[in-house]
Amino acid sequence: MNLNNNKGKKIKIAAIITVLFIIFVVAFLVSQIGPYNKNNKKDIVIDIPTGSTLNQVTDVLKENKLIKNKIIFKLYAKLSNNSSTLKSGTYLFNQTFSNKEIINDLAKGKIYNQGVRITIPEGATSFEIIDLLVKNNIGKKGIYEKLINNPKEFKERFTYLDNKEITSLEGFLYPSTYYFKEDESEKEVLSQMLKTFESKYNEKLQKRQKELDQSLYEVVKLASIVEKEAVLDKDRPIIASVFYNRMNISMPLQSDATIQYVFKERKKSITYDDLKIESPYNTYRVAGLPPTPIANPGIKSIEAVLYPADTEYLYFVAKIDGGNTYSKTYEEHIKNVQQYRKDREKRNNSYSTDK
Repeated sequence: MNLNNNKGKKIKIAAIITVLFIIFVVAFLVSQIGPYNKNNKKDIVIDIPTGSTLNQVTDVLKENKLIKNKIIFKLYAKLSNNSSTLKSGTYLFNQTFSNKEIINDLAKGKIYNQGVRITIPEGATSFEIIDLLVKNNIGKKGIYEKLINNPKEFKERFTYLDNKEITSLEGFLYPSTYYFKEDESEKEVLSQMLKTFESKYNEKLQKRQKELDQSLYEVVKLASIVEKEAVLDKDRPIIASVFYNRMNISMPLQSDATIQYVFKERKKSITYDDLKIESPYNTYRVAGLPPTPIANPGIKSIEAVLYPADTEYLYFVAKIDGGNTYSKTYEEHIKNVQQYRKDREKRNNSYSTDK
């Protein structure tokens, strides 16, 4: 009898412990998915960059103290079937929001638009970006120029800039749509662009860069040239391969786009006299990459440099439809150039006849 009583007591104790454990777990989970601080209603504006993964979204929320537990938040998002539907953009939250409320807003794309809307196009130069900002009364030209030419001002916040070879923010001012307050400082405006670049240049791309034994600056420099040379997305990896093939045999890149950068304001076309310019950006005279990026590339051009096509091409020339014709030899290239000129002349004559 005593044995049975003892056994029964042990079962009851085990049951009680199990129930208490379950209650504890449930209470813990409820507290973790609830508000970060139900008494703090101070607004927090966050930015979820385009293409962000669930992990990246979670990191942003955690950094801004909007969620308590990253693992539980991700699990909750997956269980609610919203993990793949979270949308990019600027959002307004506060610490009274629960995980459920945050996930619902992100899934529905309840974007918060605050301030002046500025769209930085892919391939814009720092000069063009400054002009765009100043025209919209966002900061002063002189301060922007000084900051852009002094990356050290930003390296503490953005460690990827902590490299002596990076002498300008050109290339890292990521093209996207931003909302700026009119009283926002020039440094904070540029920091938002640098932050977006940081989020785009994810671990996968960083790993690929190391596999190619390249520095970040080399990748961005070449990506900026690809950005200015490409019209169609499908051409980007092929153009990157052409430049790689040239560099591998110490052949100058001979990119008109790098010479255009010398003039600050884009010329209608590059002349033979322009090819004689004494400048480190004249890639007809100087082999290798220019001293800085020549524009701010989008993610597709960056990916093209990190994952170039496998070709033996050394030349390319534009086609009337916006694409390119590629060739391995100079002789082939000359024929393609002549064909382009014929096609262009035919098109121009056609336009004249239509008028």
